[in-house]
Amino acid sequence: MHQHRVTHRGRTAITIAAVILGVLVLLGVIQFALSGNKPEATQTPAVSTSNTSKGNAEGALGLDETTQPSVDTKVATGVFRQQRGMLTVEVTRIENAGGKISLEVSATNASTARMTLPVTGIIVVDNANRTYVASHSKWEGLLTQGGRASGTVTLDEKVSPDVTTLTLTFSSISGQFAPTGAAISVTGIPVPR
Repeated sequence: MHQHRVTHRGRTAITIAAVILGVLVLLGVIQFALSGNKPEATQTPAVSTSNTSKGNAEGALGLDETTQPSVDTKVATGVFRQQRGMLTVEVTRIENAGGKISLEVSATNASTARMTLPVTGIIVVDNANRTYVASHSKWEGLLTQGGRASGTVTLDEKVSPDVTTLTLTFSSISGQFAPTGAAISVTGIPVPR
């Protein structure tokens, strides 16, 4: 019978490999827990685009004439999300009314301290690197600890007809657990046509 003898050097190598593996598994568990069971930047493509003219929206959405958008309004829905640290920002609805863009946005603060996402820190960049501001948006901006805020981000200027995607950035985020760099961006937001 042949016996294998493990040397001290061999045991040390096995121990180091086990420690490295344990650290990697622990880091994976921590990232999974902090990300809310999602990868850090996830996007779900737009699930629907519709023309909300009177003819097809009234029956499908149950809208009456007083709440009906104009004939050339296009809408896309989906979930476009970015998470950085304890902050998650989602865009769930994009409306294009003849080049005037409105985004339904929500932000979730999973930390134990409040965060502020001011309207003055909202910047949108299109796929041609043109920058838009959203100073007249209906956005509260204050996220209490463990809280969620929703609002509408409306661009001050119309987008060009050649724009296909947008990137929404909240810069100037403040708070004890604000993301590093005080900013978060949601990319790949489609412009409905």
